[in-house]
Amino acid sequence: MRITTSMVMRNYQNNLYGTLGGLDLSRKQVETGRRVFSAYEDPSAAARAAILERRSARNAEYQNNIQNAQSWMDEQENVVYKLGQLATTVSEDYSVSAVTDTAGDIGRDTYAKALRSMQQSMVQLLNTKYSNSFVLSGNGSVDEAPFELSEDGKTLLYRGVDVNDPANTAILDQLAAETSYVDVGFGLEFDNTGQIVSSSAFDTALPGINVIGYGQTADGTSKNLILLAGQMADLLEADDFDRDAYEKLWNQFKEGSDMAQDAITELGTKTQLLTTTMDRLESEAISIQDQYNNEVGIEPAEAITGYSWAMYAYSSALKIGTSIIGPSLLDFLS
Repeated sequence: MRITTSMVMRNYQNNLYGTLGGLDLSRKQVETGRRVFSAYEDPSAAARAAILERRSARNAEYQNNIQNAQSWMDEQENVVYKLGQLATTVSEDYSVSAVTDTAGDIGRDTYAKALRSMQQSMVQLLNTKYSNSFVLSGNGSVDEAPFELSEDGKTLLYRGVDVNDPANTAILDQLAAETSYVDVGFGLEFDNTGQIVSSSAFDTALPGINVIGYGQTADGTSKNLILLAGQMADLLEADDFDRDAYEKLWNQFKEGSDMAQDAITELGTKTQLLTTTMDRLESEAISIQDQYNNEVGIEPAEAITGYSWAMYAYSSALKIGTSIIGPSLLDFLS
């Protein structure tokens, strides 16, 4: 069989291209840490890797949801904490003995002004926004503040509903029970009516009326802290101070202020749940990555060694090429 120069050159070029392809593959393995890049290289590993990639994407989404929920709840906790401080101030410093031990009408008037100032401060806190949403509006509109206090401080509306009107108890109960669920990896499920199963998602809603109260007691006393503060101020400003009536309102305010403290405790419990869930997801993410590396990954030392051999083979092929490619007329024209 006659072997021509063109045959040698063609075989050499084919082999050189193959060696260059191996070098490129080794380079990508070193750069990416992956052993395979296409499904045909290892179909079973590629199939398992695809499943792990989907799990990893879901895990990352859950972690992102938790981070957003935590930021949202941090703002809620900040608002409720400040409300609790104001409520504690009234509970501890505005008792009957405190307001009557002052210098007569002038002293009571000072307390009244302070209570009205606290009314406004509470409403402003309750209407705090995070990003473009009100943190204590339940599932309410993001465009309208949930709380509105009348100029005389005698009427408070929550999403347009009078919180002190007994006729509104049913609708206020519904507003107080509103939820806003986030999928954080609990296994989101829906019941037969299409509603989310509460145990399968995380609730980030905190309707403000659950913090400051709504409705009336059996004897007609308001349960709302903001209205109670205004009514206490009215008594302090009256010409004849009604000690018994004031003490009744103050006792109800003190009892209602416990709701703010309970809300802080509840938020702390939910925050702890988020922290625990995040820790679990981070551990799961590491496990998924380890499994993924076992399927399609390559050890760094193996990848670098393979790259070194591929580079050596390519360099050797180039040197061999100089010996099989003879001089041509162009080499002598210079």
